[in-house]
Amino acid sequence: MDDVRLWELQADLTLMNPTTPDRVFSAARIVGVSAEDFVLDLGCGNGTVLALLADAFGCRGLGIDCRPEAVLAGRALAKSRGLEDRIAFRCGDAADPADPVSGVTVALCLGSASAFGGIEGAVGALRASLEAGGRAVLGERYWRTERVPPEFARDFADCVTEYELLGIVREHGFALTGIVRSTEGEFDAYESGIWAACRERLAHAPDDLEVRTYLERLQDEYLGYGREYVGWAMYILSGPE
Repeated sequence: MDDVRLWELQADLTLMNPTTPDRVFSAARIVGVSAEDFVLDLGCGNGTVLALLADAFGCRGLGIDCRPEAVLAGRALAKSRGLEDRIAFRCGDAADPADPVSGVTVALCLGSASAFGGIEGAVGALRASLEAGGRAVLGERYWRTERVPPEFARDFADCVTEYELLGIVREHGFALTGIVRSTEGEFDAYESGIWAACRERLAHAPDDLEVRTYLERLQDEYLGYGREYVGWAMYILSGPE
């Protein structure tokens, strides 16, 4: 399924990850977001996270996403909340920005590590985007155990254990200063939201084999092994001076 169709099935999610606004605020408080910060959101999706932070903490920010639909959604959200003077959105490849962003004090990458080839690339991108002494939040899936059946592990090749993630973080000069972990119930709600979007599409187009196949695959993955072996968390990182 291409990015446009995936966007259509996920765009109505308030947060495009298995987390909640309260958990985003918890991560922001740990990382110390304030009105003096400039926040860069790599793979910003519909812009909700940046809008939440700008509204609650008074920070400025920029979201980058390769999907034009996401950028339009982010801009519309900023306008609706009166935040156009504080947050902006740019369409582009977050992994290879044509116009690098300067002055970034807080960098985010929430659920977008795949755009960088996995956790290693995402942590490297966060580090490269920050000013000296900057902080970051990485939000991603992780293996809840090292004993993952090989047939399942192959489906999530970019997933790592938290101990492996810690090693990657340290290799890039970060210190891990906090974790905000999603619950199984929050993961259930996220998955159920996507399933609901698929069912709504099928109610209007019951012959849409692509969506039907996608829905069945998601449910097979999640209930077959995802719920048992995969978790999601936000990792708060501080960089060297």
